[in-house]
Amino acid sequence: MNSHALGNLHSLQLGQVTDNADPDSRGRIKVRLLATQMELWAGVVAPSAGQGYGASFVPRLEEIVVLAFITPEMPLVLGSVWAGSGSVPAEADPQEDHYVIRTPQETVLDFDDGNGPKVELRTRSGYKISIDEAGGGEIVIERADQSVTLNSSGIAVRSSGSVTVDASTVNINASMVTVNASMSKFSGVVQADTVIATSVVGSSYTPGAGNIW
Repeated sequence: MNSHALGNLHSLQLGQVTDNADPDSRGRIKVRLLATQMELWAGVVAPSAGQGYGASFVPRLEEIVVLAFITPEMPLVLGSVWAGSGSVPAEADPQEDHYVIRTPQETVLDFDDGNGPKVELRTRSGYKISIDEAGGGEIVIERADQSVTLNSSGIAVRSSGSVTVDASTVNINASMVTVNASMSKFSGVVQADTVIATSVVGSSYTPGAGNIW
């Protein structure tokens, strides 16, 4: 880098991202300074950056970023700024208790400390996971017309299609189990201590103690 061309850079600078694939895998991005049109590689400040771990929010191409210079040879990207009208995500309303992360593919992580508090993860297809502490607390997983809801009243599973439980053993402990269906089908052997039925229909019947001929 030509330090003479950079001059005595001690103030903050605005730049535009031109490359975010660091050939040296050091987490840097290439930025064109708006004031001088000079391009340079700069490290990105992150909340955490350790050996093999950290928080990664790499600025995308054409984003406007703010740079600081520790020395003319050591620029750092402090963060990005929205530029132009309509660039702020619709979810990012001006509330200090509302925090939003939105990706370019419209995946949204929405924190609402004012109502609940509540956290919600949404995709652009309408799939959603929400955790809400209001009203005793509720967790909801939604996909189109299918959902799983956990709240103080219980657990509800709703599906327009089939629901499959596949396990080597399924144990259900309850004072009563109610099944409402036009037909219930079982394969294999059904064993019960007591069976109470208004009618029994079968191709074969084996009488035993208490059975009626």
